[in-house]
Amino acid sequence: MDTLPPLTALRAFEAVATRLSVKAAAEALSITPSALSHQLRVLEEALGLKLFHRLNRRLLLTDAGQVYFSKIAPAFETLRAATAEIAERGQADTLVVTAPASFAEIWLLPRLPRFLAEHPEVDLRIEATSRPIDYGREAVDASIRYGMGPWPGLESRRLVSERLVALCAPALVHGRDRIRTPADLARQTLIHSDQRLTGWTAWLRRHKLVGLRGSRNLRFSQSAHSLRAAVQGLGVVLENRIMAQDALTSGALVEPFADLAPVDEGVAYHLVAPPDRMAMPKVRALVAWLEAEAEAPPRP
Repeated sequence: MDTLPPLTALRAFEAVATRLSVKAAAEALSITPSALSHQLRVLEEALGLKLFHRLNRRLLLTDAGQVYFSKIAPAFETLRAATAEIAERGQADTLVVTAPASFAEIWLLPRLPRFLAEHPEVDLRIEATSRPIDYGREAVDASIRYGMGPWPGLESRRLVSERLVALCAPALVHGRDRIRTPADLARQTLIHSDQRLTGWTAWLRRHKLVGLRGSRNLRFSQSAHSLRAAVQGLGVVLENRIMAQDALTSGALVEPFADLAPVDEGVAYHLVAPPDRMAMPKVRALVAWLEAEAEAPPRP
């Protein structure tokens, strides 16, 4: 003979014992209070015990009810944990990564076909954002972050260092007013990106040109836009050489002062994740691929 009470009645009892409120438990289970009260009566009749003291506007567990609740509550927690785990396993191969918008657009997206070809078993979701991630609450596996680090509680892998160089369209290095020396920047529009932690001030200081000003300034919030403006010949941009590598390789941009050392103040793009997620095979695969791509020679 099966001595287990009806599971719907057990679920009703656990919900009410947790909240000590029929109304709140009914809302949590999406049933009516009368249906919930009926389930409690079914359970008490099946056990032959009274589980609650029903006072004016509140409930209290009887001694038997308290003992019973202490025994079945861990079982319900085990059921919830098992359900959450199996539901998550259904999406276990989805790799969720956040990245700054410009990095995702300029550097990451053109290279993604190689990752997808190497890992056909992985579904990928990329969220273009620079905001900090609450890994305890959000379904994010890893993030690409721009900065110096470290990030408390997270492991990080350095990917692309910030090596700033002056870049412009080929047309600006030809013609009557062409750029020959850094001093010629005084006749040019200087293009800025708010994403760069270091900028023209650091570059000019490095090359002993403190006080030099361009003929005007053009500022963008995203590196993708500042690079696009430079490609269109709107001025000279100071940008990460690796971020601009595709435009340099295609000839859309040139480096007018290639003999000058780039500015490197320790800023870089890093892949960061909590230690448990960094150990996941899909994240390890992403890290290995990103590091290989960062070290790879330019491709057409």
